[in-house]
Amino acid sequence: MSTWQGNTALAFASIALGLSIYSYTTSNPTDKPVVIQQAKPNLKELAIPEQDRENLVALHGYILDLETRIHELENKAPTIDPERLASLVKQAMEQQEKERRVEIEKRNPALGWLSNLPDDYRERIKADPQYADSSINEALATLLNLSKSENERLAAYGQLKMTLSMLRRDLDDSQANAVIDAMISISEYTNDPKIRVSTLENLSRQNNVSPKLAEHFQKLLQTDDNDYVRNISATALIGQFFRATRDGNNSYASDLAERITTLENSSNAKVAEIMAENLKGPRLREEIDKALGK
Repeated sequence: MSTWQGNTALAFASIALGLSIYSYTTSNPTDKPVVIQQAKPNLKELAIPEQDRENLVALHGYILDLETRIHELENKAPTIDPERLASLVKQAMEQQEKERRVEIEKRNPALGWLSNLPDDYRERIKADPQYADSSINEALATLLNLSKSENERLAAYGQLKMTLSMLRRDLDDSQANAVIDAMISISEYTNDPKIRVSTLENLSRQNNVSPKLAEHFQKLLQTDDNDYVRNISATALIGQFFRATRDGNNSYASDLAERITTLENSSNAKVAEIMAENLKGPRLREEIDKALGK
């Protein structure tokens, strides 16, 4: 029983006692003056019928019992083991962190690895070349390992790209091509639309100039049913063009400019619309015309 409930019961009991006494006195009027005494009268001394007196005694006893119980509840403090409480709090925090990581991996598998890295990962890869090499090799091996899950492979790709970017390093040509092949393979064979889109987004941001990538994105632009994927593909083709221009690969840049122009003038209205939308910037048009010798 709570303190409030106990106090309420006590109040009702007191009211009941008062009403009983009042009922008796009003039902037995007297003309004799009332004499106020300092001492409390004994119930047995009152001219009250035996049955009423027994009821009043029982009610008085009930009130005393309620008072005792209320006193006990008010003075009883809950005992909680501090170590047990700390353990429960820790478990709740760990569960919350676990759920947060799962949610991150669901939204973007290529970023899920971030929460699993050591706190000093960024500092260690910069300060310890052997640790950096080991991290790169492990991430690359995981990405290329077909026995790993798609989420694990995408997570490895994310770690690989961040590590290389922070160290300002590049993979050699054979490794870079292997990475592109692995990512294209994931995008083509996955049954999860979210993983497919995440993989294509990462491929579209590749720094490498790759004819294989250009062919892959051109095919998607022309045949895919997903308009978002088609837009990614158009952006990726334009990105490949600019990277080829940056690297001084004028022959390949010219080839890409021709492809982009052909797609813009495609008989497929949807393909032409998407490519034209992605070529709205005046600088884009100028660079493509320049590569085509116009």
